[in-house]
Amino acid sequence: MTNLGLFGITCSQTAYYFHTYPNDRRISRAAVAILFCMEGVHVAFLTQGAYYAFIVCKLPENVFTAFNITWEVAASITITLIITSAVQSFYAWRIYCLSARYRWRKALVAFILATSLAELGAGLTANALQYGNPSVDVIGTLRSRHAYLVNLTMGITSDLMISASLVYILNAMRTGFKSTENVINRLLVFSMSNGLLTTIISSLILVTYYVEPPPSLLATVFIHISGKLYVNSMLVTLNSRTSIQKMFENTQTNDIILTSLMFTNSNAA
Repeated sequence: MTNLGLFGITCSQTAYYFHTYPNDRRISRAAVAILFCMEGVHVAFLTQGAYYAFIVCKLPENVFTAFNITWEVAASITITLIITSAVQSFYAWRIYCLSARYRWRKALVAFILATSLAELGAGLTANALQYGNPSVDVIGTLRSRHAYLVNLTMGITSDLMISASLVYILNAMRTGFKSTENVINRLLVFSMSNGLLTTIISSLILVTYYVEPPPSLLATVFIHISGKLYVNSMLVTLNSRTSIQKMFENTQTNDIILTSLMFTNSNAA
């Protein structure tokens, strides 16, 4: 139910985006469309997994059979891993655009992308084991646990670096003007709340995965929720541009702040 609720938010945010920003860059519109479709497929796979557990296996009668890892469940985790990496890459590019005056921006973005790719690679490694073995016991194997440890620690590292970088860069953009301060503060709240939320979810996955014995149901729930949180955080960032731009009407600092919002309105390809 939580996944369906978050997907409902994704649907409304996506509809608002395409209605409000019809002239956004093609790459931006394509990214939003692809992520939305992936989330739709993710919900469909989870629905199929629930059907298998409650209808086919008749939970709670056949508990052990119901918790077998079907290919739909394994595929839904694959989708979540790809979505997470894609959204982290979005924020990395946003940081790159925002930090144009810093010499170290390439090294910073490279580090964020490297941790994100390491997170994706380790996650896919653990996920691949689930395709070959439907038993939940595969989740508790040493190889799987090591892969998930790398996946989750790299994810937390990437999220923390993204949040810390945005906070540092945005604070450095303060001009002392009240209008600028208001927008900077708003952007800081967005950055910290998004980063804090995803970091908390990743931490919960890490803790529950190692504390709870297989099949680690709580960790699985948090994993499926995390993808939608990432997508919604990206959509909120994109959709906030109009309200922020209105706050900067009749000021001379509009272009500076809007640089921090990746994929600003443009007809460029």
